[in-house]
Amino acid sequence: MNRRSPFRFVIAALAMLALAWPAGAFFGGGGGIKEGDAAPMFTGQTIDNQPIDYSKLKGKKVVVLDFWSIYCASCIEEMPRLIEIYNECKDRGLVVIGVNLDSFGTHRGVKFMQGMETKINFPVIIDKNRVVAQSFSAMVLPTTLVIDASGKIRFYHVGYKPGDEKHLRNVVAQAVKEIKK
Repeated sequence: MNRRSPFRFVIAALAMLALAWPAGAFFGGGGGIKEGDAAPMFTGQTIDNQPIDYSKLKGKKVVVLDFWSIYCASCIEEMPRLIEIYNECKDRGLVVIGVNLDSFGTHRGVKFMQGMETKINFPVIIDKNRVVAQSFSAMVLPTTLVIDASGKIRFYHVGYKPGDEKHLRNVVAQAVKEIKK
């Protein structure tokens, strides 16, 4: 008797589904945010218990959102570049907000950041329930966005490799030039 295993059928069906759908849709990010879209409103609490409310920044600041985790090697490699860009442009209207997606809470994330060679000097939100990440379709880490002062997403980038910061720096420089004083 030649019976096919139901397990093989399920695997084959899942494989076909994976090939048929775009990766973003398969992992819950399909139809999400892209460059040119209006940024969704978001709020959060920083690691030092300060409120962040994007509605108070819109119209006044350029915002870089960086979604990261302490377990993401590329995220950690990118972090000193974000700090450099922040230091270069913070006096011209740039706000960088780190959005940490580790689910274990604030203490471990803070301890990790304190041990970093280059200290993070911008606000970091702990988004352990992924509320902010979901609103920006940030499913892969790192995901870095630039939101211009008008609230439009000017840059949406997934991943990091050395040199990516050059384009990010150019987008930020242009966006801060356009802030209406």
